[in-house]
Amino acid sequence: MMNRKKTFIGILSVIMIMMMVTTGCQPKQTAAPAPVQPKETVPETPAVTPTETSLPQNETITNPSVPTPATPAGNQTDKVSLASADKGDKDKGEGEQTPPAAKPNGQTKPKIEIKSPYTQDKPTLLGLTLKTSAAEITEKFGKPKEQFVMEDDADPITVYDYTDFLVGFDKQNQLHFVDVRSADVNPGLNGLKLGDPVEDVTKALGKPDSNTSYVLTYKATGAVLKLDIDPKSQKVNSIKLFAE
Repeated sequence: MMNRKKTFIGILSVIMIMMMVTTGCQPKQTAAPAPVQPKETVPETPAVTPTETSLPQNETITNPSVPTPATPAGNQTDKVSLASADKGDKDKGEGEQTPPAAKPNGQTKPKIEIKSPYTQDKPTLLGLTLKTSAAEITEKFGKPKEQFVMEDDADPITVYDYTDFLVGFDKQNQLHFVDVRSADVNPGLNGLKLGDPVEDVTKALGKPDSNTSYVLTYKATGAVLKLDIDPKSQKVNSIKLFAE
């Protein structure tokens, strides 16, 4: 009985040893790695560089022709004074002036010939009679250096600038006024010129119809002769003849 028990235990031990050996000899199974998913390739969007958009430059509007301010309704003296003032402003703003183009005979200024000096019955200035046509003036003096219009709804005045003097024409193209602007020309007033002292005015023209500290006025047939006086120097600084 004891021998059987030992034998059974021995067999059991052998079986257990064999099982252990068998278990130890088998390679350990390693878990298969998870399949690697291919990465999605996202195409790169190239960076967009903002391009500069050239802004249009501001356009400069030039109006080569600036309209002359409308002459307010008033007497003829105001119109002639405004024409002279407008011309004076142009001369101040333009700076150095281009000399007038020479006429065919080589002269740079129109020649003034006094064939009819001023009288009360036949008022003239520079020997010119009012209501003379524009064609006669240009035939006598040539084309003006400049020309502009004094706008007036009732009677616009076209002004010819001959540098030393201005002449203005009404809408019938008849001489409306004469404005002497230089002491270099003879206005045809018995020797009186711009820049002469005020006492020489009465010597040349007699007693004026109107006399103030600034203006001497002589009324004539269909015309008015006006001489402006500088109150400081007491000299003649403007001579104008215009139609009434």
